Amino acid sequence: MDFETAEIDVDQGSDTQIRLSAVPFIFNPGERSLYVGADGPGGTVQDTAWLGLKTEPFNGWYSAQILSVTGNKGTDCMFEVKRNFHTPIQEGEWLWFPVKRQTIEPYRD
Repeated sequence: MDFETAEIDVDQGSDTQIRLSAVPFIFNPGERSLYVGADGPGGTVQDTAWLGLKTEPFNGWYSAQILSVTGNKGTDCMFEVKRNFHTPIQEGEWLWFPVKRQTIEPYRD
């Protein structure tokens, strides 16, 4: 399977920034499910989204806070690493981050 590759900028919440080049990645937005409350109204629940990077563990990977992805096929996204119910994990040659996709909008006056 061919994955899109990207330049990944990793912000760890300090002055140190890390850039990873030509990293295969995959984004899984998580599943949505419907629920109905006891008194009738319902809604949807969004499962945790995951961003997978096929790379060796790098210095400070576990403490990453923001991941900016600029893909070779036009992907341009920013993800906030969420640690509410999950933490980043290493699985084989993949690093998996529980994330929330952030939207970036141009400034308007």
